[in-house]
Amino acid sequence: MALIPAPIISTSLDEMAPILRSKGFWAFLLALAAVLGLAGPFGTADSLPLLHRVIYWYAIVLTTGTLGFVVGFVGCDVIHSYGPPKWIASILSGAISGLPVSAIVFTINALLLSPGDLTIEETPLVLSIIAISTVISLATYIAFFTDQPNAPALPPFAARPRLLDRLPDEIRAPIAALEATDHYTRVTTDRGSAMILLRFSDAIAEAAPTEGLRLHRSHWVALDHIAAVRRDGPRAVVTTRSGLELPVSRGHVAALEEAGLLPRR
Repeated sequence: MALIPAPIISTSLDEMAPILRSKGFWAFLLALAAVLGLAGPFGTADSLPLLHRVIYWYAIVLTTGTLGFVVGFVGCDVIHSYGPPKWIASILSGAISGLPVSAIVFTINALLLSPGDLTIEETPLVLSIIAISTVISLATYIAFFTDQPNAPALPPFAARPRLLDRLPDEIRAPIAALEATDHYTRVTTDRGSAMILLRFSDAIAEAAPTEGLRLHRSHWVALDHIAAVRRDGPRAVVTTRSGLELPVSRGHVAALEEAGLLPRR
């Protein structure tokens, strides 16, 4: 078995891509670099002229910000797949990503700075980078992966499945089916499908208010996506509008009967 399953990295990259493409992400990095360039922390205000200082901080922020975000984001999903809660995984991945970020910082320092330009020694600098990376990773988790309990409830006519917010823009459409695969759930909509790092039970909860039925420990289907139902001994088989046949376990046959999709015995 692979130490890091490939689907985890693939799914993380898919989830991360819209963030990296967003103007807000790059606007934040550019603004942060400008502030640091003007402020000149770690002694750069005294040792570097303004233009040199601004170039230095733009190089630092753009490279380490991008690398740290990618490594921290993917690392968080990988660590989370082994069991720890995602907030703990975000802290650990942030600390780990501080190491390659430190390597980038030392490389840029060697290229753009002279000895003595920084007032901080190497060991405290590395520890500072790890601490900053950890805080940013946790803040990213809070910003993108936690619910907002005080957000006002949408009126019924405006309700939409929260699950759609986890999907790539091009497949956001009415939810057709869900399928559990290890720590992932494959979400199928009218426009395609995608694997997301989410427990099956949580995916079903986030599919609301879409009406659907759980057919099996690994399958859920929206009611309006069901084309036909037939019995198969004590079990049943659901045929979807796309022609896919899904097994219905014995314990979930009653739900089909209650929904009027299968005659009662």
